[in-house]
Amino acid sequence: MSDTEIRPVPPGAPPVMSVIDIGSSGLRMLLAELLPDGGVRTLEELERPLALGRESFRTGMLSAGSIQKAVNILRQFREKMDAYGVTHVRAVATHAVRAALNRDTFVDRVFLATGIEVEVIEGAQETLLTFAAVQKALAAQPEYREGDALLFELGGGSTEWALLREGEVVASVTHDLGTVRMREAMRQVQNERRSRARLMQHHVREMMQVVKRALPFRKVSRLLAVGTQARYAARILAGTDRESRGGNGWADGRTGVDIPLLAAKDLKKLADQIVTLPPDEIAREYSVPPNEAESLPPALLAYMEVARLCSLDSILVPRESMRDGLVLQMVRSIQDNSTVLFPEQTVAAAVNLARKYQADEKHGLHVAALAREIFHATRSQHRMGERELLLLEVASIVHDIGTFVASRGHHRHAYYLLVNSEVFGLSGTDLEIVANLARYHRRGGPQSDHPAYASLPRQARLTVNRLAGILRVADALDKAHAQRIQSPLVSVQGDELRIEVGPGEDLALERVALESKGALFEEVFGLKPVIVEGEGTATATS
Repeated sequence: MSDTEIRPVPPGAPPVMSVIDIGSSGLRMLLAELLPDGGVRTLEELERPLALGRESFRTGMLSAGSIQKAVNILRQFREKMDAYGVTHVRAVATHAVRAALNRDTFVDRVFLATGIEVEVIEGAQETLLTFAAVQKALAAQPEYREGDALLFELGGGSTEWALLREGEVVASVTHDLGTVRMREAMRQVQNERRSRARLMQHHVREMMQVVKRALPFRKVSRLLAVGTQARYAARILAGTDRESRGGNGWADGRTGVDIPLLAAKDLKKLADQIVTLPPDEIAREYSVPPNEAESLPPALLAYMEVARLCSLDSILVPRESMRDGLVLQMVRSIQDNSTVLFPEQTVAAAVNLARKYQADEKHGLHVAALAREIFHATRSQHRMGERELLLLEVASIVHDIGTFVASRGHHRHAYYLLVNSEVFGLSGTDLEIVANLARYHRRGGPQSDHPAYASLPRQARLTVNRLAGILRVADALDKAHAQRIQSPLVSVQGDELRIEVGPGEDLALERVALESKGALFEEVFGLKPVIVEGEGTATATS
């Protein structure tokens, strides 16, 4: 979900967009306008240093002083937005604010002082937004879509990972190791270069073990490093600052494309030069902002170690950032009234999760198809959109993963497996909804004395009620896990949801299951689901 502030657009004027990223080491804003042909023109970028991560990761809190500094910066951003006549605003905060126990206080203080509504997003959402921008940059380079690749962003508080297979994300994971924590660890060994390198190798090896367990790959053909430190490394090794919003990135003579390819040996040489230098000297010598100079040495050591562990001698560095992804999402919202990015890849990630827990993949996909038909047939009743449909499809695919633990009570097992998993493109709240749907696909329906359900916001509870009703009907229609009902004609007629199938098939098992599981749907929508035989295109197969 996204919270975008929208102001009226004057007649004939293009929408002017502002995206704000509140990160671990600073606040950044990108201002852009949407052109009539659908293109985007960047107007201005602003960056202000503020070490929120250092405080948040050490103490678990953001101090009143840091909150006030953030407010002062955002007031400056608001003045700039007003000067440009911004019509659409999206502000997000990442790991530093997310890790703070008083994050709600921060969000509320910012809103009261500036009118800017900050959305605290999770690692999976960061990965989605970054990938959206990177995929657009790689679209013209089909050779980069071959085989498996790892996309990773080393942030201040965490590292986001995504496995790309033939250019599409199939799984993602967030690991709580970022440059701020690396920097704190390196301080413990003072200025001895070998000790720092060994310490970083240890941390990165541990992280890669987690990544390899979470992402289904054996060998990757390329690494794509995204983020501020990677871009600074590319700029330094190029010998000149070629980054320009007017183009597509840096021209790279070795690859012939606009994406820098950094050799691991060059990264090592640069790391050897700066790993023991004080931050002020790094900032002065390499023209790096002081707030980023502290993070560059651990980042370089991490990049080297990741390349070594993947047996690769180079790393690609796309220049795109999460802010570019935020702009793409905002453009889609303006043009299509939708903020759903890459639904096919979210579904692919759900399928991979189902495979991980050895669920019946054919059954899950068939239930998803049936649920989609019911969703479309009842749009005027439930009034839900693309986001809710995506959650329904994901829940349909993974609803039986609890059988990996035990068949008995597998709906409850599915709940806790899901809330402790990551699915590319879904937020924590999205996963809570999906987990509740899996919890309620059988046996009793949602009840106010169920803690996991009761703790959801009211709107999320309503979504669970509606989608669980649909999922239970769809699951009943494939009770035998045999996909007997193919392409049913689903329609609302009077007080019935009619599921019309072809004649001649014995669907006694499905009818009994529907009678048992259709009660929630009838409660929520006032429609009784029934299976009827007809002469239409629907078929029932043995």
